[in-house]
Amino acid sequence: MDNTESFGARVGHCALWEKVKEGHVHLITNEDIQELFHAFDVYDPSEKISTSDLVRLCSVEGTYLTAEDIGEWIKDSDVDGTGEVGIMDVHRGITEGTAAFSLVKRALFGQEKEHKLSECSIHELLGWMHYEYDKKSKLWSLPETLFLFTAFIIGAVLHLNVWEAFKSSRAYQYALTYGDFALEWVVDRDTFWKWVYEGWLRNILRHHMVSFIREVDPDQDVLKTNPFPGRVLKTHQIIGAVRFRRWYAVGTACLSGNMWKDLYSQCPMHGELMPDDWYIFYHESYEVIQEQIQERAENFWLDDHTRFLDVQTFSYNAHQAMFTLDNLRLEFREAGYMIHRDGKRETFADSPYYNLWLAIPDLIFAVLLWNVFYGEMKELVPAAMNGLDGIKDYLKLWNVIDWIAIGFGFTTLSFWMVFVLKVSGELPEVLKPLPSNALDRAVFTNRSYLTSEEFDSVVDRFDFERQVAEIFRCAEEVAESHVVARRLIFVYLFILMLKFFKAFGSNDRLDIVIKTITGSAVDVAHFALAFALVFVCFAGSGMLLIGTTFEGYHTIPSALYFRWAENVEMDDIEGFEPWFQVLAYFWFFSYLSLMSILMINILVGLIFEAYGRIRSAAGEPETLLEQVGEAVENLKETKNFIDMWYLICELEDDDFPAHPAELVTIRSLKKAFSKDRMTKQNAEYLIESASRWAKKQEHNVELSVTDGVRMIGQTRTNVNKLLVLSEQAIDVVNAMLRKFHSKRTESEGGDWLSMYGAAQHEIQQEAATKTEESDPLAASPARRKHKVSEMQQKSREELMFYQMRNRFSDMISMTQEQTKLLEFISQSIGARQESIVEKDNWGRQKTAVLTDRCEKIEINIGKLSECLKGVDPGQLRGMPDKLKEFAQKVHAWQVEDSNPRSSSKLDHMAMLQHQMDSISQDVAQISAATKAKADIAKALQHVKPLIDQWCGATTARLVKTPSRFTEDSSDASPRMVQTWTGFTSFDAQDDAPDEVR
Repeated sequence: MDNTESFGARVGHCALWEKVKEGHVHLITNEDIQELFHAFDVYDPSEKISTSDLVRLCSVEGTYLTAEDIGEWIKDSDVDGTGEVGIMDVHRGITEGTAAFSLVKRALFGQEKEHKLSECSIHELLGWMHYEYDKKSKLWSLPETLFLFTAFIIGAVLHLNVWEAFKSSRAYQYALTYGDFALEWVVDRDTFWKWVYEGWLRNILRHHMVSFIREVDPDQDVLKTNPFPGRVLKTHQIIGAVRFRRWYAVGTACLSGNMWKDLYSQCPMHGELMPDDWYIFYHESYEVIQEQIQERAENFWLDDHTRFLDVQTFSYNAHQAMFTLDNLRLEFREAGYMIHRDGKRETFADSPYYNLWLAIPDLIFAVLLWNVFYGEMKELVPAAMNGLDGIKDYLKLWNVIDWIAIGFGFTTLSFWMVFVLKVSGELPEVLKPLPSNALDRAVFTNRSYLTSEEFDSVVDRFDFERQVAEIFRCAEEVAESHVVARRLIFVYLFILMLKFFKAFGSNDRLDIVIKTITGSAVDVAHFALAFALVFVCFAGSGMLLIGTTFEGYHTIPSALYFRWAENVEMDDIEGFEPWFQVLAYFWFFSYLSLMSILMINILVGLIFEAYGRIRSAAGEPETLLEQVGEAVENLKETKNFIDMWYLICELEDDDFPAHPAELVTIRSLKKAFSKDRMTKQNAEYLIESASRWAKKQEHNVELSVTDGVRMIGQTRTNVNKLLVLSEQAIDVVNAMLRKFHSKRTESEGGDWLSMYGAAQHEIQQEAATKTEESDPLAASPARRKHKVSEMQQKSREELMFYQMRNRFSDMISMTQEQTKLLEFISQSIGARQESIVEKDNWGRQKTAVLTDRCEKIEINIGKLSECLKGVDPGQLRGMPDKLKEFAQKVHAWQVEDSNPRSSSKLDHMAMLQHQMDSISQDVAQISAATKAKADIAKALQHVKPLIDQWCGATTARLVKTPSRFTEDSSDASPRMVQTWTGFTSFDAQDDAPDEVR
């Protein structure tokens, strides 16, 4: 016992086993093997040990070798079969043999596991359930997202009326920019007043219909005014008035140096902004409005404190049934010039739901969005029941995107409803008290626009201005809510795009786009860093180069945008000096060559490389239609199963897991979810699918660079070994062929032995002749005899090689025959296994039917026992005799006490006797039936042992003697027979036990 322990300790301390454990067999040296030999008390490097000594390694712990590995090691070391091996042999066996390949494979991929369809580990089950649930949820989210997107985009297009809004925007653009003095010519206050006179007044408040064609002659053209007051391009009706709102600053101290503070003590355009409104009423005559404009211009209404001027027009187009709030903003810059911004213009419908059919897309979108919310809540609630860990597991990227889509969807609907309530409710209430009708009647009655006195006589100017201010306030709120709704719709389209990306993950063909983006993200991020640095340098140099004269480069943001758009032309640099033009040309062409050509092509190459790699790795995945078909079939198969997400949450509960054991079987899984009434089919489906998935995942292993080097080193060693053996075999074969074919035979049909003998004789003669010529002393008879014996020995070796080659050919042919035989046997076994599986499935179905019927019998027995509870069959059995005896006594009493002349009493007694007889018969029948049903319980007690015995016999036959099912399927198949109890049983004919028959 002490010797064994000392041997195990010596072997365990060898440095060889650490390399074996890591799979680094290519690093094992002869010194490591020599250390192992020292453990066997062998210290001479030339001494060998027996293979039986290596077998002793099986009893030593810590070698990380199985008995099969040690057997392969011994087989690869003892190639000659002598039973003894040296250090070189053992080293060759552990580094170049089958055992070496097994060790490397085990180190890379782990110990190969046997997967059974009846059991799996809890990690494999959870891994498959997560994979299956994510894949199915992504697949079913594709049509859901598609319908959601379709309903959303249809509703947005119908309600926003972008094409009609563009028409209104184009009308205002024409009205504001064209005229005798164009808007683009406005650069300061003086040019602004000139534009108001010659452009804006004649386009927006154009009272004369023919003002652009000819001068009006009042004598010839009586109707010299527009019969429809306040129209922009004759179709857009101005509401109330046009408002000029001036934003002026109170003025603060300037930031100039000390030497300039006395001259510029205050900067009037700095400080808090205050509004100042001026209303121009379109009912007043052209001359009155001109006087007002002239007065404002002469009184310096636009003074040095003015920062902004908003020209606001609120109009309604009955043809389009839409409102338009136009806000032309003029900005007064500190440098002394003025710019205009014409982009703040909003057009919206007066009644978004004038037709109830327009609400259908919104309702569909709301229902679909609520369905998404309900589905996410079904996942969130079970996860939240597991605590904070469950919520963390639930909050993955795609689930977060789903909640963002839900939140933004309901937010968009809320803001849209706010806009609808404002435009349909609040705005009409504000417009209702406006006295436009009275002013219009005054204009039509006078056949001309109104003077100031006439206008004041119809309405109160101060009150009218207050009403118009309220209208502009409400219109701005409605327009702002419409803008917010449009912005939310804009953002929500990108969120739906992300949901589409989630749905694409369900199919490998669609997921290529997402995998390409994620696969190239790291390379593109590093490339973007270099690209951004170079690009910012070019944009900054462009701002410094031409930013003082070219508007697109006067700020960093604009320089970045215009540099990306490459919006620089020859006209922009022709006005500079020649040396500056050379510098500008260098800047432009260096950017073109470095960024537009080189860097962009590198980016394209990175993306294409990632796409090609991912596309080739995907192979030929199934199409979307095929996947949908499989999903539908799987949905039908699992429609009565427990929800998979609920199972995942219960199994992943850290505090109280539903299945704490590592090994999961069908019975343990059913027991874990017995309260949820998990069926056997559900448990079998889960475990079988998880086992197949785990077996498939074992082959999907990613190798690192180190693993690749190890595999290459091992492969190189094996290839070198094969090359050496191949060269040796080729040399032997070439020598044989040269000697066999050195002499041409006269007869082609001669025997190969005669050819071999002739070749052998010629070889001997040539050898003797060469020996005599080269060395006369060697021509002695003894030396010649020795040479002949050597040649004969070589001839015998050649003959042995030839025989070995023939035997090798025979072995190859035998191997081919064995392969064919194995294929035939495997096909036969496969057919028999299929037949066994079919018989087993048939037996399972019939067993399920019998079990169901037995359960119904038990239920009926329980109901019958409840009905007969408290009934004594013995008393019922004696009841007829007692009734007859009592009837006879009653009859005797009646005869004694009755009058013989009375016939009615006799009839009454006869009727009573008849009823007593009928009751006796009924009681007799009840007693017989009760006796028969009382024996049912005893009869059913024999049914269960018979069923269990038949099931056990059937299972034993399926396991032990599967061939009996395939020899004669008609005789071996069970059949249903009607038993004495009235229930269906199974008769297995010859294979069933006698008790079952």
